[in-house]
Amino acid sequence: MRCRDFRQIADSYLSDELLTETNHEVINHLECCAECRRELAARRQLRFRLHATFAYADRLQIADEFANRLRGQLRALALRERKHSAPRLVAWLAIAVCLMLAVAVAFTLRSMRNHPSNQQRALAAGQPGSSENWGSGPGSSPGPPDEDSVLRATMAEISGDAAGDHHNCAINFRLLEPPIPLEEAGLKYDTAYLNLTGVVNNRLTQVSAGLQLVESHSCVFNSRRFAHIVLRDRGSLISLLVTDLSHPAGPGIAATRTLSERGQPAMISSQFEGYQIVCFETAKHAVFIVSDLAEAENLAVARLLGPSVYNHVTDAEGSA
Repeated sequence: MRCRDFRQIADSYLSDELLTETNHEVINHLECCAECRRELAARRQLRFRLHATFAYADRLQIADEFANRLRGQLRALALRERKHSAPRLVAWLAIAVCLMLAVAVAFTLRSMRNHPSNQQRALAAGQPGSSENWGSGPGSSPGPPDEDSVLRATMAEISGDAAGDHHNCAINFRLLEPPIPLEEAGLKYDTAYLNLTGVVNNRLTQVSAGLQLVESHSCVFNSRRFAHIVLRDRGSLISLLVTDLSHPAGPGIAATRTLSERGQPAMISSQFEGYQIVCFETAKHAVFIVSDLAEAENLAVARLLGPSVYNHVTDAEGSA
């Protein structure tokens, strides 16, 4: 692909309107053309500013008078409906009670399944996809926190940032500062970001999965910088996020992590505000897979990409 060809389709690339094969050609071209990377970053920033301008423009906000009038009309309509819905109210209450009982049973079963002792046994046995509660919980033994518990508490906080970045960047595109090209962030902030897009893209090409690479960049959410690779699977967006555990100021723990016999890093599944999160750690970084897929599907994506990303980030840590 030539620079002239890229400029003709750059906006279509940002809008995810290209075929998978063309996306691969664009990504390969961007890896070796700094000028086109700058062009893409400029167009992305322009789109970001236009989107923010329209989203927060005063003339596009709902007027208070209209909102109050609409609220009053809806309240009056609800009162009229209530007069005619008394016979149906008993039936709805019965359904509600049944649903509450079902939820209570499901919550009890889930709590039993997620009991820390069960999860620790699963993790110790090397079972992939086991879930773990981040907090210590009321049943934990007292005493000063060890290095691993401090690290897990830190990871719980970062998981919220990862979910927030997925929601506000990949889904709604409303970050406070525009993203920058991933390679530029790799040179400025973290060498683990360098060629991360190529590593993920090569893995997707090797396995011929239904996953598609949408875009990659580096963005900041809640003062934490991430390498952000956005994937698509059957209409759902998936975020692969990598961040330095020591940025911003944190415990500075250098954990020792190795791959299991299956070649997989130790993974932890959790949920945050409706999003499924799978997390694993290298010595100095945390890697997250965030999506609205089912838990098993999100874990499958993490297991697909985990070894390649783990090895790449670990190699970058060793050469830093």
